Amino acid sequence: MACGLVCGVACGPGAPSEVEREVRAKAEEEPVAASPADALVIAIRRLPTTLDPLADLDPWGQRIVDDLVFEGLTRRAGDRWPFVEYALADDCTLTPEAAPKHAWCHLRGDRRFHDGSPVTPADVVDALQAWLDPRRDALRGRHGLLDLRRVELVDGPAAGSPGARDEGRWIHIEVERADPLLLERIAAMKVWPKGKRRGAGTGFGRAPVGTGPMAVTAFEDGVLELTRAEGSGRVAATERIRLEVVADGSQTMVRMRRGDVHIAAELPAAFVPGELAKPGMAARFSAWQLTPPRYDLLLYNLRRAPTATRALREALDLALPRVSVAGARDPTPPAATRVPVDVTAPAEIDLDGLHAAKAAAAWGAHGLPAKPDGEGDRTGAAAAATALDALGWKIERGVRRRKETTLRLVLMWDGAGGNSGQVASSVRAAWQRLGINAPQATASFGYLFGLMQRGEFDVAMARLSTPSDADLYPYFHSKGRLNVPGVADAELDAALERYRGAQTRDDREHALQDVASRLAALHVVSVVYAPTELMLASVRVHDLEFVDDLPRLDRVSLSAQTRWPPEP
Repeated sequence: MACGLVCGVACGPGAPSEVEREVRAKAEEEPVAASPADALVIAIRRLPTTLDPLADLDPWGQRIVDDLVFEGLTRRAGDRWPFVEYALADDCTLTPEAAPKHAWCHLRGDRRFHDGSPVTPADVVDALQAWLDPRRDALRGRHGLLDLRRVELVDGPAAGSPGARDEGRWIHIEVERADPLLLERIAAMKVWPKGKRRGAGTGFGRAPVGTGPMAVTAFEDGVLELTRAEGSGRVAATERIRLEVVADGSQTMVRMRRGDVHIAAELPAAFVPGELAKPGMAARFSAWQLTPPRYDLLLYNLRRAPTATRALREALDLALPRVSVAGARDPTPPAATRVPVDVTAPAEIDLDGLHAAKAAAAWGAHGLPAKPDGEGDRTGAAAAATALDALGWKIERGVRRRKETTLRLVLMWDGAGGNSGQVASSVRAAWQRLGINAPQATASFGYLFGLMQRGEFDVAMARLSTPSDADLYPYFHSKGRLNVPGVADAELDAALERYRGAQTRDDREHALQDVASRLAALHVVSVVYAPTELMLASVRVHDLEFVDDLPRLDRVSLSAQTRWPPEP
């Protein structure tokens, strides 16, 4: 984790700030070599390690895989059920339609891979069957495909189902339990040439071959470049996209002003609000607050004492040192959320308003996230102590006891160190200061997950990364396959089922709001930390649409180069 919370840079009359002087000094140095004029350039902190669709992809890697390089039978799209459009399939039949266990999808005959080879039924079935490998349980779980049972090549749908027979050109996919979102789920199952990935180690992940609208042409030395592919069923809106690692925040700002970087992802907090409040920024850029759906959280065991008691879980939540954890993690203020449900859309920051505020520009105003209350941890701890006293857990010689029982909670986590280790240490220290005996248990996540599924734990620490509109049924429904807390609540079940049965995106959003409200009331989980990110985009960038709080890369485009205005 980073050191302490870095204050924002004030902007106003008088001497320039230290950061401002650094930016101006760099602008006077030798000009940065511009990237090719037809490339949309995105500055990021680090490149994806791989673009292998079967790997544990980071957010940028997932966007590139989904938007640019690969396709499956279907592709997530649209605002009405089934929330997909066809990709490598041109027709799909579900049985039964409302809650299917079977999908038959007919393969197109006109698609080619980036290497020029035609897409064959053998390629498709080989790539999709890779998901059945028992070693890919985690992958299936991330994409809601734990119930995947069979993938096979057939001549047509089952007897009595619509769809003309076409020998060897239908893919049959079967799941164990009915799933109204089946066509949406299989969009995650990408296709590549048979044998291309096998035995390639990490090579395929850095030189992938798919059927998407762009092909990888460079992936090395801090640069990932993609170029529009010929013969794809989709056409990317821009000719080239280039992701570059720019670790120096000052250099990022200089290059944004010069116009050879068009999107700055994860804008450093040191430039906020000062740099954003400068004159002319609104005419040249747009800025966005993003709340990516990534959560460091605690899961409580609802099956046994003492965490089966809602009031105790609420007290434990109050005691969490969220301000301390956030300050150690990232200078950008965290998202103010208590549940792992993304109900906050990307929000544009009011650059005109920040400029008008001048020296008064601050975090928490004009669309910027608010810094957490510096007294928040202390206030929460005091409230938690009062709540524990009211529940009968009194301090005796520095330990919380009720009758003959000591309040003891084992915190279970994978012991991986890094951010996880510091979060675990902070949580345990906060609980111990309240008199809670909080030992820890560490092992591999695979082993711990088995214990969690059997209900053999008190509190477990985990990280959850999902799409923004994720189906949370597997995690929190009473019949969910990943419901490790053991929650069984009729109102929550109903909200989760409404999400699965939603016919429009608005209905989905309303259902997610209900899920979030009910999870907050039940205190099933506690979010310890959720990030907020700031993004700066040139006015040359058009059709900026967000998916999972990142730009949708096949839609975004770049207008022709214009003479960049001088620094005010």
